[in-house]
Amino acid sequence: MVKLVLIAAATAVFAFAAGIWAEAALVENPRTETGVVSIPSTISPSEMHRGVKADDFPVQYMQGDFN
Repeated sequence: MVKLVLIAAATAVFAFAAGIWAEAALVENPRTETGVVSIPSTISPSEMHRGVKADDFPVQYMQGDFN
């Protein structure tokens, strides 16, 4: 039981340290692409799905004998 608690505590400490390290790395290297957002499309997903035809998808054939 004590061994289980020690393993869980050690894992929590390492996870916390990894989170602090990742946050520090993100602060040092901020993403530059965040300001390059274009105007969002006004087409709804249902309208986009209406424009897709079955022939637009590539044909995939299965190998093997299925008889």
